[in-house]
Amino acid sequence: MLIIPSILIVHGVCGTQIASVAHETHHAGRDIYSQNPIDRARLFRKENAKMLHLRFLDHEAWEPRSLALIAALREAVDIPFGLSVLDDIPSESECRALFDAGIHRIFFPENVKEPLLFSAAQCFSSRKIVPMVDLDLPFETLLPKYHAAGIERIGIEISRGDMLEAGSIDWERFKAIAALALRHGIRITVLHGVRGYPDLKKLQTLSTAVDSLVLCRALNENRFPCQLIWREVEAETAFESAPTNNLWTNPLAGVPHI
Repeated sequence: MLIIPSILIVHGVCGTQIASVAHETHHAGRDIYSQNPIDRARLFRKENAKMLHLRFLDHEAWEPRSLALIAALREAVDIPFGLSVLDDIPSESECRALFDAGIHRIFFPENVKEPLLFSAAQCFSSRKIVPMVDLDLPFETLLPKYHAAGIERIGIEISRGDMLEAGSIDWERFKAIAALALRHGIRITVLHGVRGYPDLKKLQTLSTAVDSLVLCRALNENRFPCQLIWREVEAETAFESAPTNNLWTNPLAGVPHI
């Protein structure tokens, strides 16, 4: 399963912090984990991410300032980017601007009307246009319709608000949906909700239709094995007299990481 780290962007900086014992106990007041989205992208790439996911929280992704940041991110790392559109549906020209800036895949919000969704998928391909789908929808009728329209992938946020509390995921409901998706040849990207390695293993055994997982909070909170150890060692390196290979001091500033 492809694990895709998510970068939330608000006011041009990362909207989420990365937890750090070293930052809190040894280097109070010193910014180990940069809030610059480009530095964050380089960090995740150094941790072997094969794809990244963006969400702009305070303005539209197709505004000039957003497009400029997307282009800078693509110059900084050598992997594709997905993008979640939160509310407004981008027009054809706005989608084209996003793809031209370097976005690989756009996740349309749940409120998108089917004619607009199908038209966008036909224009740009169903590999690039993906609908977000509510768990409560009637999938028995929805998925055959999507299949007939050529939709190859859906996105499902299995826990609203990226909740990581026990019981926040309806596993039985999701298992039934995944089985239906597999039957109709539709792949699933899961967004958020996975609390750590046990949930990840459970997700992997549900269905081969589930092939990717976008993570934000769980990665930022170091909920997977060895995450915190690796990040703390790297963070300590940032305060050496002559650090040479860490991203907290951003040695690649201005240099395309391709």
